[in-house]
Amino acid sequence: MKNIVLLLLVAACCWSCGPAASDASAQDQTSTEEGAVAKNTFLIRPGEGFGDFTGELAKADLMRLLGKNRIMERPFYLGEGESAPGLVLYPDSPEEVEVLLDEDNLPIMYRIQEEGSEWATAEGLKVGSSLADLEKINGKPFKFTGFDWDYGGTVTNWNGGNFADKDFLVVLGYDADTAQFAEEDLSQLMGDQEIQSTLPALKRYAFKVISITQRY
Repeated sequence: MKNIVLLLLVAACCWSCGPAASDASAQDQTSTEEGAVAKNTFLIRPGEGFGDFTGELAKADLMRLLGKNRIMERPFYLGEGESAPGLVLYPDSPEEVEVLLDEDNLPIMYRIQEEGSEWATAEGLKVGSSLADLEKINGKPFKFTGFDWDYGGTVTNWNGGNFADKDFLVVLGYDADTAQFAEEDLSQLMGDQEIQSTLPALKRYAFKVISITQRY
């Protein structure tokens, strides 16, 4: 009789503990998988795309991938008053992505411009990164255009750095409300000219990334 009672107690213990342990293991696995997905959702992959968005996804593919509530049509601003047909993904959120479409409704550019967004490269480059951070992540100094015109602050040459030959476009800018440029620096920093990122005058001001674009 004692042996039967003992067996029943052991069985009851296994029954009560076994499934809970399995459930906990399953929950841990689910959490890990969800964490991995969340981590990669807003990963910028220079030379490839933004998250799962690539140049091979047509407008209809993007709509199926995101759903109608997270995508809308909006003209893509090109500069100098010119715009072209486009889309915006995650509209009116920090993770907003602008998409330029070609005549076949295929993306030829993905662009982000919202500071505070979760979008970032594996090395941490994002909108809001400093000029020094950009140079460090590229691995080499680079060249870009002077500021205060439509194409101002645009990187023109990665000089063989990590972003070279990837059709990866970055634009630098500054906070116009707080920046106070010395008169002697204006001719070195402003206008249609090419600037080396090692220029000493750049270190006196808080220049930062204001736009990141993947082109195809």
